[in-house]
Amino acid sequence: MKHLLLLAVATLLLTTPAMAQWEFSSVFPTIEELQFSSTHGIAVDPDGKVWIQPFGATDSVSVNGTFQSVRVLYVFDADGSAADISPIKFIDFTDGVTPRDTLGGFTNAMGVFEGKSGRGLRADCAGNILVSQFDVLYKLDYTTGQGLGRVVPSMGNALGEATSDSDCNVYVGTVFGGNPIAIYDPNFNPLGNVTDASATFSRSNQVAPDGLTFFETDFENTYTIIHTRPDIFSSFDSTGVTLRGMRTESSVINPSTGLYWFSSGDPLSGANEDSTVVTSWDIQTWYAFELADLLANEVPTPVDSIKWNEPANNPNDETAGPRPRGIAFSPDGNTAYIAAFNQPGPSVQKFINTNVAIEENGTSTPERFALGQNYPNPFRGTTRIEFDLPTAGHVALRVYDVRGREVAVLVDEVLAARSYTAEFKAEGLATGTYLYVLELDGRQLSSNRMMLVK
Repeated sequence: MKHLLLLAVATLLLTTPAMAQWEFSSVFPTIEELQFSSTHGIAVDPDGKVWIQPFGATDSVSVNGTFQSVRVLYVFDADGSAADISPIKFIDFTDGVTPRDTLGGFTNAMGVFEGKSGRGLRADCAGNILVSQFDVLYKLDYTTGQGLGRVVPSMGNALGEATSDSDCNVYVGTVFGGNPIAIYDPNFNPLGNVTDASATFSRSNQVAPDGLTFFETDFENTYTIIHTRPDIFSSFDSTGVTLRGMRTESSVINPSTGLYWFSSGDPLSGANEDSTVVTSWDIQTWYAFELADLLANEVPTPVDSIKWNEPANNPNDETAGPRPRGIAFSPDGNTAYIAAFNQPGPSVQKFINTNVAIEENGTSTPERFALGQNYPNPFRGTTRIEFDLPTAGHVALRVYDVRGREVAVLVDEVLAARSYTAEFKAEGLATGTYLYVLELDGRQLSSNRMMLVK
């Protein structure tokens, strides 16, 4: 039976991911005194902690006996409670050499204290946090908040959100055009530039994990410039544009699905103003795309989207309202956090992917692999399947009929070492016996049978 099953799986056709159902869950965090307006950056680390970067000053430090306003970072556990390392006001570096730094301010050459505004957050390939703070780029250890590196790519020029490839090389440009988009190795040693002069206003660029494709968002021209190179030892060339009509201010790759997410427009600047094509992007919305479609089409087709919940536009100015300034996903890809600038109320919202019915059973690590018998069995309509993972990896839990045809995919994502329960809704399926199969990193681990009755 297993040989027949593998043959059946090999003949299945790949399909485009279905549009997910993202449901607004809450503002984040839910505790009012921990909420901030005008967030400029958001990131989620491998532990699921949510890092929030307000644009403006929310704290103060003592400078020569006088308190000065500063920007700080706030870190929350997934339940919305403040993490032990929050807030991060000062950065102590792990190298023991770099002097302690005040994250959100500095004393200039004239002896005057100046603030460093928040300009973007992104987790790198190892989960450490890249912090753009005015013209300084920091890398922070996501477990301790300590500094792993510091660099000033362009003195006096505000940075956009940095991005990282799968080797943890870092790519960062400036908000205003005409400056290099620099590339650094994981230790912030320079590796050259994507381009020596960026096009125009740009807050958030995105590199592909392999480091061979770079998307430079071009807010003023309402499109995104594609830069490509044949290998990591070659220079980038501009090879086209995509996302015409879209004024992008934030972007990210969902760590589970691999989809590229870009924001589109705001009440002040609008969208769909490209002079060459007619588009229908919605403002205050993040759209998801396949990489191949972004490369092949100037107006790619989105496969998913999330829209800011109930925009709180200024009643005295219909052009004022939340600007989509940040997006990040939980490690399993099923929780989205979106952040807005120019938002009078709470500026971070949490969304849940309701297409997914999987939950963790506690936080302990199981000792061995196990695939439980579904319960109830036989079942009518809905049943639950428990499984244990002693190691993390890409997990698939698939359901097949007796002829070896795949009828459902309950899980297809990277999961941590935990115990889980998946829910199977057998809508539209006939009475009979079905087989469910657990895979880890493409290797079949175990299978069981279940009986559906009507």
